[in-house]
Amino acid sequence: MLRNPLTWLLLLIASTALAACCGSVPCDCRDELDDALIFQFNLDASTPTSPGFNVSELGTVYIRRVPLDTAQRPRADTVAITGGRRDYVQTVLINNNTPFPQSSSRKLNGYRYKIYVGTRKAPTDTFSITNVVLNDTTEADGCCSCNANVRKNLRVNGQFFDLADPSGNDRPDTVLLNRKR
Repeated sequence: MLRNPLTWLLLLIASTALAACCGSVPCDCRDELDDALIFQFNLDASTPTSPGFNVSELGTVYIRRVPLDTAQRPRADTVAITGGRRDYVQTVLINNNTPFPQSSSRKLNGYRYKIYVGTRKAPTDTFSITNVVLNDTTEADGCCSCNANVRKNLRVNGQFFDLADPSGNDRPDTVLLNRKR
């Protein structure tokens, strides 16, 4: 049955208005650091209970990632992070596509990591990052859908860290790395 052209016109106007409503609403989710693991080196070398690093030791930091399923490629890869203008690395950020490119659908929890301080062949300190657990949910508000972490856990050298924001604002938390003695 052929409808009246006025009906088609009203339907077109209504659908365009609805699409314009959602299309004009900017979604500021700030999801880029949702899954990020942030590690900060303790630079306070004067504290005996939590000894820090000397700036000279942090000129280059190496990060190695190995997939949990070792049959997949790449088997392992390593990146070197240099200090840039500061001449030292104070913070290391590991995200789904930083500092390693995301080559598959695997996320951070599909790997285990090692952070090396010193040289790659003779590190002075090594930090093993294992048991990364990421659980998230999608929160929708009208036209916007944003990702929110429900659970974000990991172990650094066997010590458990819960990095989910307790305030519920989905802000990334930082792990402070101390020198091992």
